[in-house]
Amino acid sequence: MLAVHVSDTHLGAMPFGLFSRAKDIYSSFIESIEIALRERVSFYIHSGDFFDSPNPPPEAYLIAYRNLRKLKERNIRVIVTSGQHDIPKKVAMSPLQLLLDLGVIDTLSMSGVVQKEFEIEGKRVNFICVSYSSKASIPSLGKPLKECHKNVLVAHLLLKELGIPSEQADLSLSQIPGWLNYIALGDYHIKTELRRGAAYAVYPGATEVLKVNECCDKYVALIDLSVDFPKPQYIKLYSVRPWVIVNYRDMRALSIELSNRLSEIKRLNLKQPIVVVNVLNSSIEPLERYLTLLRDRGEIEYFRLVYSDKGVSNDDAMLKVRTFVDELEYINVPKLIEQIVRDTHLAQLLTSLVKEPSKAIAKSIADYLRESPEATKLIESITKVSILTNYIKSKSSDGKS
Repeated sequence: MLAVHVSDTHLGAMPFGLFSRAKDIYSSFIESIEIALRERVSFYIHSGDFFDSPNPPPEAYLIAYRNLRKLKERNIRVIVTSGQHDIPKKVAMSPLQLLLDLGVIDTLSMSGVVQKEFEIEGKRVNFICVSYSSKASIPSLGKPLKECHKNVLVAHLLLKELGIPSEQADLSLSQIPGWLNYIALGDYHIKTELRRGAAYAVYPGATEVLKVNECCDKYVALIDLSVDFPKPQYIKLYSVRPWVIVNYRDMRALSIELSNRLSEIKRLNLKQPIVVVNVLNSSIEPLERYLTLLRDRGEIEYFRLVYSDKGVSNDDAMLKVRTFVDELEYINVPKLIEQIVRDTHLAQLLTSLVKEPSKAIAKSIADYLRESPEATKLIESITKVSILTNYIKSKSSDGKS
């Protein structure tokens, strides 16, 4: 009685504004479906952020429906709980609800706690799916009266044991009931395995690399629910686009290292990589020309420069190369921007520009401001206040000195 545990597929996302990256997102999701079919599992568990937005593009719906239908045709039960990206901010239907109505999801928790029991091979498995908005209710969950072979919690939350800022964490592992046999978690994009007594608490991680600090390998978890103590095994996703993270001190050393890394990627027949360069040298013009040439020749897909006074090694690059945008992961940026500009649509555009800068988004903002004089006046007033505040601070500082 096997189950595949997947999380944070973010269908519909388009990192860096590139269509090729949107295809990467879909490819890794499709590979997770293929693994479930190949392993002949009984359950496909998804622990939230199935979609990247509650209003995904049409192709995201189509890819989700067609691939989940393959699971249904093989009688594989699909268990899903919602993440914050799946939930509309206002009264509207979540895309997950549509998939439930179409019959390709068996159990879905959009609000509250949903429990569903299945009998497979004469053994009962009880799934307790807790929606993102109801995660605070987890410590008070009562053990089911009916005895089951396995009790599985499916939730989208951040544990304090992950080491993230305490104000962003939802619960401590000790607050999760001890009668559970497996704890399927989502929201943390890096594969992480913890223990609550005999039960494993597992984040399989996102199925694609969405930010540099999530680099590089991605997995799904495979669990045997027929054994006394289900222990996850991890299956690597091979459709994930590779990332190359290097230091830049001088062009010669960089070009040699990049050439060797790109040759290895080509030998393994992998996709063209995303290249992240940790800049330790102020002379970046030759670097940008070189990377642009590699991109135009199709040897790399995209490049990104990170400015730092410290180098990184190949072994710990994914842990140490962090930028301002990466730090936004656990901050409610849209809400913060909306509070400042007091315009929902403009806040959405500005949020997109902060997270994934592109000329297309900048043009959309300019077009919107042209068509909305009120929004333009608001931005002008905010700018004037900021300039005045800085001027007063500078004069105050001059007075003290």
